[in-house]
Amino acid sequence: MTASTAQGRDPASLRRHNLRALLRHLHLRGPTSRVGLGQVTGLTRSAIADLVGELTERGLVLESGSSQQQPGRTGRGRPPLIVSLRDERAYVLAIAVDVDTVRIGRVGLGGNVLEEMATQHEHVPGDPTPGLEQLARLVRELVTTTEAPPIAVGVAVPGLVRDEDGVVTRAPNLGWHELALGQRLRELAEITAPVVVGNEARLAALAEHRRGAGRDRTDLVYVSAGVGVGAGIVAHDQLLTGNTGYAGEIGHMITNPGGRTCHCGARGCWETEIGADALLRRIGVVEPADRQSELERLFERAEQGEAEALDAFRQLCTPVATGLANMINIFDPGLVLLGGLLRPLLRYAEGELRYNLERIRGLPELPVELGSARLGEQGHLLGAAEAAVSSFLASFE
Repeated sequence: MTASTAQGRDPASLRRHNLRALLRHLHLRGPTSRVGLGQVTGLTRSAIADLVGELTERGLVLESGSSQQQPGRTGRGRPPLIVSLRDERAYVLAIAVDVDTVRIGRVGLGGNVLEEMATQHEHVPGDPTPGLEQLARLVRELVTTTEAPPIAVGVAVPGLVRDEDGVVTRAPNLGWHELALGQRLRELAEITAPVVVGNEARLAALAEHRRGAGRDRTDLVYVSAGVGVGAGIVAHDQLLTGNTGYAGEIGHMITNPGGRTCHCGARGCWETEIGADALLRRIGVVEPADRQSELERLFERAEQGEAEALDAFRQLCTPVATGLANMINIFDPGLVLLGGLLRPLLRYAEGELRYNLERIRGLPELPVELGSARLGEQGHLLGAAEAAVSSFLASFE
């Protein structure tokens, strides 16, 4: 629905709808001339001028003359005014929580990362309080250095997040249960901005769809492996959330019945076959004291061509292909993006992975492209930012 075709709305509601349409376009497509905004929204020149004027007064956008020649112009007359977002003032806070690390950054409307840092997660299994206090401290430190407060906050976590209230109902690898993360963070950090919480893999899929390797693709599956394994599914340009918001928990898809016991209590979950601990077991490292350091050493050895390290990645190919075949056959995505520990799998064992995938899935009628997630470690952070922006736009008055 274009801005001008919203039917059955009162004038105030229609105006809010049109303001949101302009902000959404600028956020996703970048600086645009007034003429261009009129073309994509179907609004008149005077309506665009009025709406841009309001957004300018509210400190969200600014206008400047274009230095680029526009199609069809002869070079005479004034250059068109270009409308762009004021991302230094209109920004969200994005937080990506993992078992071992916390990343936090300021991301402007439009997707530019203005400031970012990563630190070790002060994680105590089963007790979220130390981690929450750390997050609140990081938020306060970041906000106090800026001229304006954030318009929203987004948090990506490796766990089940209930859509209706943002409660982390279960994060097995963190030991969290029924944690009202957004509410607790607002209270501890003393912020008034809305806080939206989401599953890290699903938010990374959103980021790849809007900013990364899946941009302009209508259907894709994003699969990422770390300590756990998760996925995000985009179908017809919509991120699938499921009935309760838990869609994408494919790490707990049973791929080896009777296999290892998972943190969730089941046996043979996919993440027990292809997650970080499964990869390290293939080089004889069991229950490492510092998982991240062990992984980094493994990557260095693989980069240097050491046979044992490369063989560890090759051994992952069959269990990875088994799960991917299920995802492809169910969702027919057209594009599968691999993130986290699965990205180097494409680097060190791509041929074997593709061979096993074609051997297992057996449906040539479902063509699929296999690729690497482009955003890398920033995927979860940018996904949290996109969720925060969506929350802001949905409630924009």
